[in-house]
Amino acid sequence: MTSLTLQLLTVAIITLQRQIQHNHYSSGPTPANNTQYDYIVVGAGTAGCVLAARLAENPAVNVLLLEAGGQQSVITDMPGNTLFLVGGEFDWNYHVVPQTSAGRAYPDFFISRGKVLGGSSVTNWDIYNRGNRRDYDNWAQMYGLTDWSFDRVLPYFLMSENNTDQNVVNSNSAFHNTNGLISVSTETIPDPVIVAFMKAANSLGIPIVDINGEQQYGTTIAQMFWNNSTGIKSTTANAYIERYNRTNLHVLTRAHVKRVLLERTTGRELRATGVLYSRNGINNLVVTTTREVIVSAGPINSPQVLMLSGIGPRDHLSALNIPVLLDLPVGNNLHDMVFVPLYYRIDNTSLIDPLPYFTIENLYNYYTSSSGPLAHHPDGVTYLNTRYNRRGDDWPDAMIIAVVEYFGDDLNATVSQYINKTQEWTDYWRQYVGGYYMALDPVLARPISRGTVRLNASNPYGPPLVDPQYLVEHRDFETILDAVRRTVYITVQVPLDGVTIFPPIPGCRLCDDMDICDDYLRCHVRQLARSYYNFVGTCRMGTNSDNNSVVDSRLSVKGVSNLRVVDASVIPEIPNGHTNAVTIMIAERAAQFIRENNSI
Repeated sequence: MTSLTLQLLTVAIITLQRQIQHNHYSSGPTPANNTQYDYIVVGAGTAGCVLAARLAENPAVNVLLLEAGGQQSVITDMPGNTLFLVGGEFDWNYHVVPQTSAGRAYPDFFISRGKVLGGSSVTNWDIYNRGNRRDYDNWAQMYGLTDWSFDRVLPYFLMSENNTDQNVVNSNSAFHNTNGLISVSTETIPDPVIVAFMKAANSLGIPIVDINGEQQYGTTIAQMFWNNSTGIKSTTANAYIERYNRTNLHVLTRAHVKRVLLERTTGRELRATGVLYSRNGINNLVVTTTREVIVSAGPINSPQVLMLSGIGPRDHLSALNIPVLLDLPVGNNLHDMVFVPLYYRIDNTSLIDPLPYFTIENLYNYYTSSSGPLAHHPDGVTYLNTRYNRRGDDWPDAMIIAVVEYFGDDLNATVSQYINKTQEWTDYWRQYVGGYYMALDPVLARPISRGTVRLNASNPYGPPLVDPQYLVEHRDFETILDAVRRTVYITVQVPLDGVTIFPPIPGCRLCDDMDICDDYLRCHVRQLARSYYNFVGTCRMGTNSDNNSVVDSRLSVKGVSNLRVVDASVIPEIPNGHTNAVTIMIAERAAQFIRENNSI
């Protein structure tokens, strides 16, 4: 048994070493005004880190990477801490405008967007999920984006993937790689209750599959963005930026870009020449480019930056007295997955694994052997077809995420998120205080509702106005409702021992026979449906003749030279999966486009 003193010393030394490693990439001085770079990347999130690192592989070019947030921390390295990163210091802490068709129990919707080196690859749920091959073939067929069919994008998924599970690789070798920079591992210690739910689904005819392999329809313990051998969460910051010490890549954190600088050429065309930003209390700093500005600020902030630069819907910009340089549908086509939480109380603690407390023992085990609860947070993923899926059995339109959570002792913090019926919600959640529950979250995987991102009239540089229009399309509501029905059906048909099905939520009544009837479930969806944080589409790509697109198929902003957008905002329709892997693929693909266009 290692002594407490030795454990403390070990934990202190390794914590310091790792934090110094992170700090190294944010300690650079602010460049002198009007310093020039070949490439300027705005936003060091999931896409920005990949793109900047790939461009800097050529020692003949110099690259500036600007990030509004700070560096990663030792607590962002720990997979088990992922659940606690949302809404904290590494988050933009945005909210959507009030919604009428979903989330009626909440006064507003919080939405998580990473504000840190690595962006949402640091704060997201870690699930490695590319979506369905038909998603990308649909991009090619419906939008004319032939460069983005599944066969064309698969090599760029594989380019980044370092899959550490040889069984997964061997079973679907054409769909996996072991030589990429991003580590992907299978959770080795899933909570027994998650395994029990997966087996229940399997017993009802839903097969066990590799959702990133040949077939998506089915159930699995998710592969995650981390490396089991090191215990370190795999973000684009540590995989692409911190791994190398490239002298031609200058990374600036705490650098807030205000707008892209644009000028008219002699032919009256627009050209990006640099960016205006602030850092460390110094405003209106200018940095210029000899080749390109690449906006990679994400599906909320990329349209904000473009609109502040004078590129966007004419009526909106004119109303804010922003000179309109180019009228494009920036900020349109916003869409996001929606989920509806179903809570199941766990009465038998043998069904769960220890939760990730920051104890000396847990930290010591994590640092020295990549073991213990800080090295894990397992999730189950089950894909299913609702009755409204018209696109084929292996193009599912819904999924169920299964995760175990600990409620803790702060009842008020949970109850405060609800808009009314405070006492009823207090009574509802009291049963969970100090205990564990499993959240089964049916997710609307292919929404058709579309919303917008707009500048805030009171402060265009402040939080943008995000209006996803959740469930305004009737089919979206009926699809997620059917996914909820099917989730409940699984747990009723194959009851889970030691697990208590959720009681009725405040504001919704069971039927007269105390049954979980359709009327109750409709109410439950309207009350609790909320964001799954997979925003896309606000600078979507399309062909040159597509007037509803912002960038072309090679991600150049239409009508502007030397300016691209590279992140999830370019996605025309959301893939049926989690967007982190998709965004990495987009950045890898964009790097190849830029290399080809600039002969580097």
